[in-house]
Amino acid sequence: MITSEMLLALYVGFAFLVQALLVINFTARYWKPELERNYGWIIYALGLPSLILGILMLVDSRPWYFVVPPLLFSVWALVGYRVDVWHPAEWRNPPRWSIFIPYVALFMGSLLLFWFSMWYVDSIYWIAFGLMYVIETILNIYSHRRKSPSAATLES
Repeated sequence: MITSEMLLALYVGFAFLVQALLVINFTARYWKPELERNYGWIIYALGLPSLILGILMLVDSRPWYFVVPPLLFSVWALVGYRVDVWHPAEWRNPPRWSIFIPYVALFMGSLLLFWFSMWYVDSIYWIAFGLMYVIETILNIYSHRRKSPSAATLES
């Protein structure tokens, strides 16, 4: 039986795992794009445990700010899997707004709500998650704006 304290620890661990994997993913997208292409699906695969976590938080009668983030993340993962893996579509460049807006809103919304909820666990977690969010966001933007060194080498 999972106690309420264990469930909260699982929630915090999952949120930080997601952030750590996103940092690795966006770092790989720039410096080792073949790694991101081969293993990026793992981020989307976290949608299933995220869905289970959200349901467990709901059953445990947790406040909305513990239930909504994992559920939103699971919806984002489903959308991402659909447009990036299952039936790949070019939607980032040029932006296909009907995909881009929900994708980015679900992604950012879920992570910001994970961050928001950390305040109710411990301010240290809130600060650490916020720092990881900033790093992940910078890496994400950077990986989309510049060509990777290996791609630039291949073109020259």
